[in-house]
Amino acid sequence: MSLRKPLLLLLALALLLGACSRVDLAYRNLDWLIPWKLDDYLALDEQQRAWLKPQVRQHLAWHCRVELPRYLDWLEANQALLDAPDSEALAAQLQAFDQALQRIAVEITPSSVQLLRGLSPRQVEQLFEALDEQNAKLREEFVEPPLPQQIAQRAERMSQRLQPWFGNLSATQSARVEAWAASLGAQNRVWLDNRLAWQQALRETLEVRRGEAFEARMRALLQQRESFHTQAYQASYATSRQALVDLFADLLAQADEPQLSRLRQRLNGLHADLAKQQCQANRAVANR
Repeated sequence: MSLRKPLLLLLALALLLGACSRVDLAYRNLDWLIPWKLDDYLALDEQQRAWLKPQVRQHLAWHCRVELPRYLDWLEANQALLDAPDSEALAAQLQAFDQALQRIAVEITPSSVQLLRGLSPRQVEQLFEALDEQNAKLREEFVEPPLPQQIAQRAERMSQRLQPWFGNLSATQSARVEAWAASLGAQNRVWLDNRLAWQQALRETLEVRRGEAFEARMRALLQQRESFHTQAYQASYATSRQALVDLFADLLAQADEPQLSRLRQRLNGLHADLAKQQCQANRAVANR
């Protein structure tokens, strides 16, 4: 889990993108998945773990009560798009996704501030050692290869993400994915530089975590992430976002009936899983 999207933002990505084939299983176990994932970055002591446990439960109860109904509406809107794919409607769906992430960021900010404020110097060192190691791997995988290789790998990754939804892409669809990948050019470097800039701002903020300005600075880092974007990322964001919208619109317009049927089944299954969780998650949180 990236600290840029702490705690429940990980959940939102999994749920809204439908990447997890067992959403019900993942959701029911988030109260231990979240601290476990945090261990990739921090070795929390017993006192910190004891404090975090009820915080996570409260956030999950809020998420179940407030956000899950919104996801059901979001999925129903996606169903309608299968019959009439439209770039503007798809852009609105992505905007709704962003708004969900923003609401989660606002919800978890107080807990994140309190947790990070209490980190020891060694824990802060450990955090950035882990991030530096991860960034080195990302650079090696996404930035260091020659640009034609980056583009080919980008197209391959997108094809793999689309496969569970569309099945095998047609030749026309595959060519469209390749064109999309090429249109982004050296976006990998722009993305990684932007990630590093946000982490540097986090590093500087944690240096003053005992001070009065810490809470406001952390709130900005979590809730106003765009204000920390690099100039290159700001310049490319709208273009790359529209390119993604146009790609999805074209793929849906090019989909044959078996692909559309597969998409409907996937969306229906995800909707059913989430609808079931509205009651189950509240009971599970209350009983733990």
